[in-house]
Amino acid sequence: MKKRYVLKSKGRFIALLTTVLLLIFTFVFAASAYGYKEPIYEVITIRSGDTLWDIAGEHKKDGDIRSYIYEIKKINKMADGSIYEGDVLKIPE
Repeated sequence: MKKRYVLKSKGRFIALLTTVLLLIFTFVFAASAYGYKEPIYEVITIRSGDTLWDIAGEHKKDGDIRSYIYEIKKINKMADGSIYEGDVLKIPE
């Protein structure tokens, strides 16, 4: 014969159940709030007379343009700042 479990304190059981559900919801919503976000890039084609400084000035409205140029070079795996007409660059948005 199987022994049946009987709740001795319904209040304690409800408190435990509420705490467990609260912890589960906290972890689920925290993971979605701080989840990985894919970076968005604008793809541009270099025209005659374009420089990285001019491109960075057009796309970066405030802040340090030098750090933005460094980021462009890093994304596009550029060794130096040389760009040529017809090159395609990814620009972070």
